[in-house]
Amino acid sequence: MYCSQEKVSGFAKQFACTINGETTEFVFHPFANKWFILITQYGRVPNMYSVQFDLKRSDGIPLAIQGPINHPQFHMSVPITVTCNFGADKDETRSAIQFLVNRSKLSRCPHEFLIGLGIKELDGAVLREIAKVLDEIIA
Repeated sequence: MYCSQEKVSGFAKQFACTINGETTEFVFHPFANKWFILITQYGRVPNMYSVQFDLKRSDGIPLAIQGPINHPQFHMSVPITVTCNFGADKDETRSAIQFLVNRSKLSRCPHEFLIGLGIKELDGAVLREIAKVLDEIIA
C-alpha cells in the first residue's frame, strides 16, 4: 500500500493511498461532538452514514471504546446503529462499516461518527487495508 503526502486543507488529515490497485482518498477530522471520515475510490462523496454506539456508561461515554472481542470462539462485535443520511443505502456498506469498527480504532471514537464509504470492491482484503490506514490516522 502506497500513501501520498497529506494535502493541506481544512481537515485534520487528507491524503490518498493505493489499495487493491485503486486510488483511495481519505479524509479524517475530529470535531468536538463527532468524527468525520471519508473514504472513497470514486473521487466524490458516495454516501454518508452516521454511526452511534449502542452501549453507553451512565455518564454517556460509549462502551465501544473498550473495543470488540476478537477471539475465534467468543467473537463479539461492537454494537452500533448505522443510519444512512445521504446516498444509496446498501447492506454491504453497512457490513463494511461494522467490519471497520471491529477491526480499527473507529471503536475508540468517544462519540458518534459520520462516515462516507465508497469502495469499488468491498472484500475482506480491501477492508483490512483500509483498517490499517484508519489505525494510522486516528490518534
